[in-house]
Amino acid sequence: MNLTIPKNQRQRTAGFTMIELVICLGIIAFALVAIIGVLPVGINVQKDNREETIIVQDGMYWMEAIRSGATGLDNLTNHVDYIRIDETSNRAGYRWEPVPAGAGDNHLFLPGGAEIIGLLSMPVQADLVGPVTVKNWPQVDTRSGEYNYIRAKVRAITGSAVDHAEFAREMAFSYRLTSEVRPVRTVEDWAGYDGTGVGNINRFRKLNFFEVKLTLEWPVFEFGGKERVGPNKRVFRSMVSGRLVNRQINRLMPDRNTGQFPEHPNSPFFFFEPHKFSTPNFVTQ
Repeated sequence: MNLTIPKNQRQRTAGFTMIELVICLGIIAFALVAIIGVLPVGINVQKDNREETIIVQDGMYWMEAIRSGATGLDNLTNHVDYIRIDETSNRAGYRWEPVPAGAGDNHLFLPGGAEIIGLLSMPVQADLVGPVTVKNWPQVDTRSGEYNYIRAKVRAITGSAVDHAEFAREMAFSYRLTSEVRPVRTVEDWAGYDGTGVGNINRFRKLNFFEVKLTLEWPVFEFGGKERVGPNKRVFRSMVSGRLVNRQINRLMPDRNTGQFPEHPNSPFFFFEPHKFSTPNFVTQ
């Protein structure tokens, strides 16, 4: 027996029309385009925040190492690619690297962290004669116009552990570190005081109170076979009270009384001693 259901009693099952599907796809596509457009902005913001955090932490690390005259940070050789010192009249400069110089190389060897901190602590007015000799230190700034420009290329110290690996050296985040150590100046330097008492006080201050300025610029990259630096920059400043002495770094013969490297007036490696002070009797004006 065949049963037939009248047409007016059949259950209707209707779907989306083609027009409705096109409208839905258009709405979804519009939302996806907006989301995809925001993703690069978010990634760039995250990258900028990461780099800024590294720069702040590294800047504080370098400042404290220089202020305290640290000599045992030998791990810095894993992060410093080179240190370059240019003089006002000698733009060829001197280049130091943490790898031994081979035949045909024109750089000097940086064997440890003491040499790195020592070079970065060199005052701008130090009379540098050749790559490894300083003449007549301690001395005050004679305003001769001859100054030292000290800068280093550094791979991030506080960044990701992956960036510290040797295979990631070329791709790791790097920045340029410029160090400027200057004696603190007061109104006496500009007013031309020449009294005996005031002059001695002024010379004492120039030997024992310094301003340390560190400028970090990033990122550092290669373009067209030349090293380039990005537009980002952050400056760290600090005051240091205490004498600034240059020492001959001889790891086999430290000073027997202090355990430190012996002082040498012609060494290019300088270190702060925050708890000791120099006297004007040793000043060459």
